[in-house]
Amino acid sequence: VLLLVDAVEGPMPQTRFVTRKALALGLKPIVVINKIDRPGARPDWVINHTFDLFDKLGATEEQLDFPVIYASGLNGFAVINEGDERKDMRPLFEAILEHVPAPEVDADGP
Repeated sequence: VLLLVDAVEGPMPQTRFVTRKALALGLKPIVVINKIDRPGARPDWVINHTFDLFDKLGATEEQLDFPVIYASGLNGFAVINEGDERKDMRPLFEAILEHVPAPEVDADGP
């Protein structure tokens, strides 16, 4: 699951609601700090507040070790580290492939 958090505003009340649901299901969210290119962006503050939120909601050690992607949906880029070259959304796609488990399916089923 992807948890999209604004780089200026941080976790919002609805963030708490959906995060509680995801954590209760045992999911390990990928935290996407969006609007990283906005004036006033404070990604470290946002990550700390997101961590605190996860902790208050009873996240496991594994869930507290969440991957972070920095992005700008408006400008169409995502990066793993803030200083990385801002080209496209490929790092987000790769994070999904790496961290989201494949669904369990019955290959012989309908």
